[in-house]
Parts: sequence; structure tokens; C-alpha cells
Amino acid sequence: MQVWSDVGKLKKVLLHRPGQELENLTPRYLEDLLFDEIPWLAQAQKEHDGFAQVLRESGAVVYYVTNLLTDIAGDSEIKSEMIKKHLKASPLIESDVLDYIYSYLNEKNPEQLIATIIAGFPKKEIQHLKKYRTLSDLTLDSYPFYLAPLPNMYFTRDHGAMIGHKLQVSSMFNPARRLETTFLRFIHKYHPLFKNVELSFHEEIPYGIEGGDILVLNSETLVIGLSERTTEEAIEWVAQKYLVENELVKQVVVIQIPSRRAYMHLDTVFTMIDNDKFLMYPGIKDLIKVYWLERGKDNRVLASNGYSLHGALCKALNQGMVEIIYSGTNDEITAAREQWGDSTNALAVKPGKVICYERNEVTNKTLRHHGLEVIEIDGSELVRGRGGPRCMSMPLDREG
Repeated sequence: MQVWSDVGKLKKVLLHRPGQELENLTPRYLEDLLFDEIPWLAQAQKEHDGFAQVLRESGAVVYYVTNLLTDIAGDSEIKSEMIKKHLKASPLIESDVLDYIYSYLNEKNPEQLIATIIAGFPKKEIQHLKKYRTLSDLTLDSYPFYLAPLPNMYFTRDHGAMIGHKLQVSSMFNPARRLETTFLRFIHKYHPLFKNVELSFHEEIPYGIEGGDILVLNSETLVIGLSERTTEEAIEWVAQKYLVENELVKQVVVIQIPSRRAYMHLDTVFTMIDNDKFLMYPGIKDLIKVYWLERGKDNRVLASNGYSLHGALCKALNQGMVEIIYSGTNDEITAAREQWGDSTNALAVKPGKVICYERNEVTNKTLRHHGLEVIEIDGSELVRGRGGPRCMSMPLDREG
């Protein structure tokens, strides 16, 4: 498996079908769990199934996180390790309660276990098994879970990224999402699908760097967004590894975007859609800054600025011209409305062929006008989690 281009023909992709975790979202905890609204699960699943079918029809093999986890959780030792890893992240310190929960979860079959730890583990589920009450038993109204639900799981893009033939596991910025990457680490460590895939780094990257901020331009260039959820420290750490220690790529282009909830990742405002075409939300074109990182002297990363976005892309692609297409036909109101609906979060399934939400009519029309083939999917409920087709997919294998 390898990914050397963000637009190479998609061959394998990792998804997570939304589940009970969305039903455990409540208005009180929306902000903590990074949601603005509560999606309707039945419709969200229907939309996600449609998305997966489009991917298959485009020639990609679709893998689901839950299926891969269920495969490996059939091993009792791996199952035990998985439960302990999640309980360690629980705020609980009462050892007897942790023992009760461990025993309860360990008795579940692999499929039930995976569903439970993603959906969240309510306190009320084991109250009848305990010999005595603890404070947490009396505080259901303040916080009803021993293990918090993971409603952002269906945005698998953020969990990691295949960069070349190596897997980079993300370092999530928000505490609400940090457990999500443990699933990817378990799958990589134990599932035969990843048997020949090396990790980019075995150690944890400093908080935070997320897959939505990573674009693989070509075999020499990585683009990383400096955003609300990807930090300077993490970018510098990764750049030192890739440019100096591992020499995986020759340059890293850093695109700094405004640190706002509406633009949480680079791919919410900027994506690659063809070998020489990019889709961009026009509301940020005068607000971004571009930096160029490369290997310098004394095994250090050399950083420089003064680049325009167009100039940096041309240099990185070794082309005299690239085309930046603006969403919403560059109309301020239309572009802003459609960006909120993830109009720029397009997923390329091959050069010049992209999957987009059908709701973004103006942007999709603009793309077609520029020669792109657009596959439209329904996403009225999926979009409530603030993510589009690119966010919901983690490419594992693309043609070069």
C-alpha cells in the first residue's frame, strides 16, 4: 500500500460507518465533542452507505475500521490489551470500578466490544453489578459515561495518513478525539492488512497534527496546513523527520490558514482535485501565508517565506502553471454558505474525478465548467459533523 499523490486513482480506502456514538450525543456535550448539531443516525448511515457504494463503483476496495478491529479482537490477548488501553484513558481512578468494567467488557464478543467502546460506555450499564456505590454512581445527571462516545470516528481522514509507503498516525489536538488514533495503532500492529506497512514514527508526535491538514502532492512534496488543529511544533517535528532523518520527501509546503472553527483543517478550504488543479475557498485567499521547508545545513530544516500559493505549487509540481478554482464562483455569500457545507472538501478518486456533496450546487457546477468530473452524494446529515467526502475517507492505496 502506498500514497504518492492526493489524486492518484484510489485503490483502497478506510471508512467508519456512523453508529450508536451519534445517538449518545446530547446538547450539553456538543461543544466538548466538537459538534454543532446532532445528526440523525438512520439518515447519516444511509448517506454513508451511498458514499461507500460510490467509492466501490469507482474501483476502490472499502475497508471498515470496525470490521478490522473485530478481526483482531478475536484474539483474547489483543482484546484484553484493547480494553485496558481505553480504561487507562478513562477519568476513573476507583480500581474496583475499573475491574467491574473490564470484566463486563471482556465478556462481550468482539463485535459488541468494538461497538461499545466507540459508542461510549454509560455508567448505568454496570450499576446493578457493583457491590457498593461510588460517587460516579450518583452523578449520572452531570456526566453519564465511564467511557465517552467517539462521534467523530467517521472522519477517518484525521486518524492518520499514508505518506508514500509509510503510515503516519496522527496526534490529535483535542482531547475528545485522542482515543480515535488508538484504533488505527491496533489495526496497524495486529491486522494482516498492514503486515508490510511501516510506521513513519513509533513515538508520539507532539500535539497536534491531523490528517485533514496533510496533502501528498507528489513523491517529493508534502503539503501541511498550519491550522486550528495542527501546530507549529508538530510541523517542525515532522519536517525534521521527513526532510533530514528519513529523507522521505524533499520539501514541505506549509499553508497557514486562519485558526477558526469554520476552517478547522486545511482540507476544509483547500484540496487537490487534479494533477494541476486545486479547489479553494475564496474567503481565505488574502489571509493565508505560505512557507517552504527543506533540508538545510548541519542536519537542520531550513524555513523560508515570501512564496505565493500559486508560486509554491508550481515549484513543487515542477510546472509552469497550476489552476486554483474558487468555490462558489468566487461569490462571497455563495462561497461562504457552501464552504460551511464542505464544498471544498472534495475527494479525488482519480485525476480530475471528485466526490462532492450534492448540496453545493454552485461549486459543483463551477468544477464541471473547469473540466472536472463530479460525482454527487447526499450528505445532509453527515455534514452536521462538519466534514465532507475527503474528511470521511482515509486512502490506504493509490496509483502513483
